[in-house]
Amino acid sequence: MLRRLACRRGDVVGVFLMVSTFLNPFAARAGTDAPPLPAAPDGRPLALVFSDDFQTFRPWTGNDGVWRATLGDRLQFGRDRRSMPGGEDEIAHAVDPVIGRLDAFAIDRGVLEITAQPAPTNGMPGTGDYPYVSGLISTQPSFSQTYGYFEMRAELPQGKGLWPAFWMLPTDESWPPEIDIVESIGDPSHVYMTAHSKFGRTAGVEADITPNTFHTFSVSWDAQQLIWYIDGGEAGRVATPEDMHKPMYLLANLAVGGTWPGVPDASTRFPAKLMIDYIRAYRFDL
Repeated sequence: MLRRLACRRGDVVGVFLMVSTFLNPFAARAGTDAPPLPAAPDGRPLALVFSDDFQTFRPWTGNDGVWRATLGDRLQFGRDRRSMPGGEDEIAHAVDPVIGRLDAFAIDRGVLEITAQPAPTNGMPGTGDYPYVSGLISTQPSFSQTYGYFEMRAELPQGKGLWPAFWMLPTDESWPPEIDIVESIGDPSHVYMTAHSKFGRTAGVEADITPNTFHTFSVSWDAQQLIWYIDGGEAGRVATPEDMHKPMYLLANLAVGGTWPGVPDASTRFPAKLMIDYIRAYRFDL
């Protein structure tokens, strides 16, 4: 079934091509640590350039490590951002890897769990007076690349107001462009894959998948096109926008609230978890 859907994220209106299909309903749950791919689904050889299988969590320390727990440093985006600004209206504060009992990051048998939960009512320092706390990881200080194949194997959470995402932003701090490799808004059986650009309208695809299990979400990005995959099957493609030819870095997070997903209600169960088995990046080895 194909249809067109208008969807607003912030101030950008997107036009999506929807693909209704259940992809690989028998995907294994956790801890598989599948070997790196020798080739993309379209046959192009790949060379692995970044990989984290989350046997441990490696926070960026300023000199080494991998993951920054914010949207940028105090230079990136102008300040140490812990929630999307402006029209997004998120209501969760991204906490540091260790903040008392509110650590949003845990490793369980090779799976990173990013946890969202209500903020304590006693006003614990570091929560930014937000009603919820959660976590974000970014390779902004440690890895970026122009073009390639990027993948995350993860299980998405369910619940109104939850907004898990795996995405990419440019290192030069411009916006757009942005590549959303996968997002969902409360319903893990329905996912969005999007290219944001300042040239023309935002474009992407949607897909229906089996919920409550692990899937591998990927994008192939080159100078001509973006192709999204779920469990190795193509979900859709668009032409690469004119402003998407520069280095970009990886982010994964579990946001709460916002103009798109809405706010949690009584049906939303906390703590909620985005569970990530691995994140990998490849270059085309041509």
